[in-house]
Formats: sequence, structure tokens, C-alpha cells
Amino acid sequence: MKKLLIAVIGLSILLTSCQSSAPIPVPFRVIPITAETDTIRSTGVFYALPRQGVEVSISIRKQEFIRGPYADFAERMLGIRNIIRENHSVFSIGNVSVSQSIEADPNQIYFVQFNDSELVLDYYDGLIISGVNLRSANFLEYGQTDIEGRRIAQASQPARSLVPVFNLTERQDTVFFQQLVDTAIVQRFEIRTVQAVRTPQQRAEEIVANIAQIRADRNRLLTGFQEVNYEYLAIRYMNEEFNRMEDEFIRLFTGTTQVSYETVRFQIMPTDRENLTFELVGFSTNYGLTSLETNVSENDEIVHETDVQTITLNIQLQDDIASNIQRFSQNIQLEQTGFHYRIPSPALVTVNLGNQTLFSRQMPFSQFGVTQSLAPNMLQIEFVPQTGEIRNIRVIE
Repeated sequence: MKKLLIAVIGLSILLTSCQSSAPIPVPFRVIPITAETDTIRSTGVFYALPRQGVEVSISIRKQEFIRGPYADFAERMLGIRNIIRENHSVFSIGNVSVSQSIEADPNQIYFVQFNDSELVLDYYDGLIISGVNLRSANFLEYGQTDIEGRRIAQASQPARSLVPVFNLTERQDTVFFQQLVDTAIVQRFEIRTVQAVRTPQQRAEEIVANIAQIRADRNRLLTGFQEVNYEYLAIRYMNEEFNRMEDEFIRLFTGTTQVSYETVRFQIMPTDRENLTFELVGFSTNYGLTSLETNVSENDEIVHETDVQTITLNIQLQDDIASNIQRFSQNIQLEQTGFHYRIPSPALVTVNLGNQTLFSRQMPFSQFGVTQSLAPNMLQIEFVPQTGEIRNIRVIE
């Protein structure tokens, strides 16, 4: 009898200690908002869980080959054969970067019915929840960002032209005319000076003369023919200017190239896990970016289909963890009236040009993961606002 009494007292003490250490249920309720949700007549607030979109930035490099205005005289006057004979452009893909955008998932909106409880909710970027009953907001935010090589489209400035300033030349013409003097006809003449437009050959000859003069002046500078004691920096500067002027004159025969960059961006919000391959745009080395529907380039040029390759975005889900949690949760009864959270599914995001991979990185996608809920106890919860995961959780005693 004494042993039975000791056992009952010990059991009572154990139950009392367990009851005092267990979390105290509070009368709040979290209600998922769907199309079938009835009107809620209670005080509370809304919150949402996030979903991730994808923003693809593609930098296109355009190299223009511009024929020189005097290319026809390059070989005869300068002996140069390696010249640009016609205008054309070559396009290539520079940097490709992928970042994630965050927005509230319209299928994951909840109403927190306070009743008599005292809850404090923190939000991130509008309706997305970031914390519950946090005493301090000084915590590190986590997110997927990508600023890899994002460059503003800019074009290189062409070198200033050194084409002769004057396009006219003086020409003297001898004009003969007959004049009647008394009864005799006298033939007279006069010399008239007129301004005539130079022919392309004349302009080319003048440029060749300028090149020869530059080379002669540079030779006198470097050999000390001027008999002027220039400083080293002065000689170096004048030599660089002579070289620059000669190169610009020669480019009038050989042609020049200009390089410019253009950045295009595509924003995609994946929602269907069965359709995660997206065709972004067509690309051709001769025409640049092209429309997949009309086969027309940005310059309204007709593009042959054989010249175009498709740039695609592919999201390959790797949701082993999320799938296991989903299967496990189906076998147990979970309380669905507490705060909901997400377990995102990792995915391999790739951008491809045909069979060539331009970008590859693993990123989380909450909309393809698992959504679970906590018990309606008084908890201090810190969410990862970019994914909806729980970073920290603690029972408030």
C-alpha cells in the first residue's frame, strides 16, 4: 500500500511538471484564403507566403565592320589589301545572368484571426510575412540575388574623322570669246578661277600626302633633325599623336570597327511544374536577336531559319527533400490552424543556346515545394521572407 501511494504521488508530480513545461495553446486561428472561403467576421490581418520568379539578363555584343570611304584606292595608293570591302555586323552573346524576383503567391494567402490573442506580425515587401512576435527586427535577410556582370548597354564612340576639312578646290579655266570692234571681229580670252568639288580620287591623294607628311615629321622628331632639345615626355606625346593621326587616316582606306553592347531582360513566373522549359528569343550571329514568331530581327531584317538558334530557359526540379516531407506529412495528422510556412524545392536553372549552356545555377522555388503549418501555440517565429522557410522558432513561455 505504501509503495502504491509513492507511485501515485510520483506520477502526479511528473504530470504536473509536463503540464507546466508544455506550450500553452492560444485562441488564434490561421485560415487559408481560397475561392470557397466564407466571409470572416472577426478581427485579424492577412499575410502571404512568397513565390519566386526568374529574370534573365542577356548581354549582346555587336561588332560593326564599316567600309572606308576610300577603300577602292587602298591597294593602288597604299599597297594595302587587307581591308573591309563591305559593311556588315557580327553578333555574339556576352554575359548571361539569372536572378530571382520575389512576390506574394496568390494561392498562399492567409487570414490570422486574433480572437483574444496578442500577436505581432512583421512583413517584408508588402504582404509577405517575415516574422511573428519578434522582439527585434535586427536580423539578416537572406535572398537569391545575382549582380554578375550586369552592364548597361553602351556603344563605343567612333574615333573622330580626319577627312580633309575642305571638299572644294580652286580650278582656273581659260575662256575664249569673240568681240566685235568697229567692223572687225577680235578674239580675246580671260582666265577665270572657280571652286570645283574634288573627286574621290583627289581627296584620296590628299590623304596619302598627309600620311607621307606625318611620317616625315615623325621621322625628323625621332632622329633629332629639328635640333630641338625636347623632353622625353614631350617626344613621347608627339609620337603618340603622330601614330594616332596616321592610324585614323589609314582607316579611311582600310575601314574601321565599332563595338556596342545591348542588354535584354526577360521576366518569367513559373507556375506549372509540368512545363518548365521556356523559349526566350532567337539568336543569329548575322542578325542578333530575332523574333521566334516572325523571324524578323530588331532591325526589321528578314532572317533565314537556318541561321537562328533558340535561347531557352530550363528549370529542372530536384525536389527529393520536399517529396519526402510531403509523403511523411500524409501519414500523420497535423494541426492546420497555426502559421503556415514553406519548404522550397531546389531546382537547377540553366540558360541554353542550342546545345551550349550559357548559365547554370541551383535556385529555390517555393511554389513547387511543400506548405506545412504549425500548431496554434504562442511562438516566436522568424521566417526567411524570400522563400517562406522558418529560420528560427522559439516557444514563448
